[in-house]
Amino acid sequence: MAIEQGLNDIRSNPWLIDNIMGHFKDPALSVYGQKEIDRCKEWFKNNKIEVLLRYRNDKDEFPCVTIALNGSSEIEDMRHLADTSTESVILMPSDINKPINYVVKPFIPTEVNNDTGFVGISPSIKSARLIRPDMILVDVSTGDGYLIKEIAEDGIFVEAGLNISAPKLAVVPRFQFYEAKVEHSFFRESYTIGCHVHGDPSTLLWLHAIVSYSLLRYKESLLEARGFTQSSFSSSDLAPNQYMSTPGGENVFSRFITLSGMIENSWVKSPYRIAEGVEIAEKIQGSESLKAGIKIISNLDSLDFLNTEEDSWTTIKD
Repeated sequence: MAIEQGLNDIRSNPWLIDNIMGHFKDPALSVYGQKEIDRCKEWFKNNKIEVLLRYRNDKDEFPCVTIALNGSSEIEDMRHLADTSTESVILMPSDINKPINYVVKPFIPTEVNNDTGFVGISPSIKSARLIRPDMILVDVSTGDGYLIKEIAEDGIFVEAGLNISAPKLAVVPRFQFYEAKVEHSFFRESYTIGCHVHGDPSTLLWLHAIVSYSLLRYKESLLEARGFTQSSFSSSDLAPNQYMSTPGGENVFSRFITLSGMIENSWVKSPYRIAEGVEIAEKIQGSESLKAGIKIISNLDSLDFLNTEEDSWTTIKD
C-alpha cells in the first residue's frame, strides 16, 4: 500500500523527519525544538507501525494506521466519456474461447497452377462466394498461408511462383482476432485514514505529521501512479478513541485523515470481428438460392431505366 511504502521510505531515510518536524527548528524554541525532533526520531525508530484495514476482528497493536474505504460515486459530468471512447483492444480467439471459423472449409482444388498462382474451386462449394482479396489460403496439413490476390469466377489467384502441392486447402479470414471497445468512467472516492497511539498523546502529533507528509511527498509516485488522481485531504481533531483500547486498558488517542480523489474504471465491451466483405442478398422463397441486391421500400416507382431482373437494386412501392 502507498502509506506503508511511504512509512518504510521515511524509516530508511530518517533525515526526512528533520524536514517533517522543521517547524520545531524555530529559533524561538531554542534547544527544546531539536530535542523534540530527536524524540520523534527515536520513537519512530523503536516502534513498528502497522498499516491495517479498519474493522478487523483481531486486536490492534499500537501505534498503528488504519484505512477504511468510504463511499464511491460516479462523476456526472464525465459519464458521457464512456460513449465517446475510441480505445479498443485486440483479443485472440484462444484467450476468449471464441474460435474463428473457416470462410471456406477444407476442400480439394480443381486445379493448382503455381506458374500463374491460380487455384481452382469447384462451383459446388457455395461458401466460395464469400472469399475476398487479402484473405488467406491455407495448406491444411502444414498451416502455411498464402495471401489471396484476386478473385476469379472459378477460383482465386495467389502470388505466382509458389510451390503449392497440398491435397487439401482452406480459406480463413484475413483478421484472425477479435476487437473490443474499451469504455471508461470516472468516480470520486474517499478513504478514512486513522492514526492511533496509546499513552502519550503527543506521539499522535508525530504520527499524524509523518502520515500526512507521506501522502503529500509520494502523491505523484504512489497515488497518481496507481490511478488515484486529483487527491486532497483534510484532518479531524485529536481526541480519545472510545472504540479502541490496549489489552491493559490504556487510553487510545486518534486523529483521522479523509483522503479524496478520482479514479478511473474501465471495461471491455462485447468482442466483435472486423468486417472483410459485405454481401447483400435476398433468399428466394421456396429455394436455397440467393438473389443479390438491395430492395428500397418507397412510395416512388423504380427508375425507368432499371432492369429489375438484372440490376442489383430496385424499389418496392409501398
